Amino acid sequence: TLWDRENVIPDSTKTALQLLKQNGHQIFLCSGRTRVFIRDKELLAQGFDGILSGCGTCIDYKGEELFYKKLDTELMERSVKIFYEADIPALMEGRDWLYMDEDMISRDEYGKYLLQTMKDHIQPIRGNQNNWEASKYSLVIRDRDYEKVIGQLKDDYEFLVHGKVVMEAVPKGHSKATAIAAVCEMLGDDRTDTFAFGDSANDLEMLDFAGTGVVMGNGSDVAKEHGDYITDDIHRDGIYNACRHFDLI
Repeated sequence: TLWDRENVIPDSTKTALQLLKQNGHQIFLCSGRTRVFIRDKELLAQGFDGILSGCGTCIDYKGEELFYKKLDTELMERSVKIFYEADIPALMEGRDWLYMDEDMISRDEYGKYLLQTMKDHIQPIRGNQNNWEASKYSLVIRDRDYEKVIGQLKDDYEFLVHGKVVMEAVPKGHSKATAIAAVCEMLGDDRTDTFAFGDSANDLEMLDFAGTGVVMGNGSDVAKEHGDYITDDIHRDGIYNACRHFDLI
């Protein structure tokens, strides 16, 4: 949404964010990724008023952590057992660390990428229970019986399936929408005054909840089904053009 697969933020998006702030709007980064992923200096330099991360499991505002949903260790142990019995590589996502077992995660290209790019923030899953601190999972489900896993853990997690390749497991009752609701309550704002920009399956609740849900032109088909407005692709000034369309800038 904000940047592409090469972590490039279009200049028009940077301009839109600055104009939004100049016009008195508050801007929030609302990400499915947990805080350990959100370290890019250029991204953080955009001046976000708050960061809603981990699909609503962590809320930071003005540099202060206001909320964090930490998974219970017993639930994590049970979950990992079920994932591994189904031969599903798991990525346990926390605020400061990622937890993964190299022999499992390296079978996937994304896993190999993480092992290279996040190597200073990785700990193993096996034998490391005393150090676990996480709020959600990402799972590699390609050619795996992930529906059985969903059935076994449906009471504990919301499962977000991305094209039968990757699946996120988010603690029940948490989503990007719940984080937005909490921020609205904190600020005394009505959700009808909110605009959400998204492009994928973990944005659906947010797009439905916000006053106006904007989906990128390069977004997934399922996301577009939940949008109030479809803007242009990321590299065709999608965010800037939508902000202009709604007279926000």
